[in-house]
Amino acid sequence: MGVDKLQVHPAFYRRVRHYRDRIGISDGRPRVAAKFVRAAQALVTQLLKNPGRGHPAGFEGPELGDILRASVPGFPVFALFYRWDGQILTVITLEHTAQDLPARLASVVSRAA
Repeated sequence: MGVDKLQVHPAFYRRVRHYRDRIGISDGRPRVAAKFVRAAQALVTQLLKNPGRGHPAGFEGPELGDILRASVPGFPVFALFYRWDGQILTVITLEHTAQDLPARLASVVSRAA
């Protein structure tokens, strides 16, 4: 079960940079910020090898029902949200799980359509 194609929504890159800057600059922990970025990148690589490793995000509604989530290794309060249709792995975004996730994801997904 391999990935034929990878699509990455621009929101993913924006959110990784946002959290990197927040951890590294605002919180004054640049090494932790670098580790966070490496962990997010490693998670995408792991999903390319095994896209079924995540689990359903559990969102209601037809536009979000097929979204999967996987926790960022070493940073369990962050989750990567993605879709997998058996061929295409679509990385949607990376979010802190304390947010209003359905609203945030709906906003990102609607802009991608």
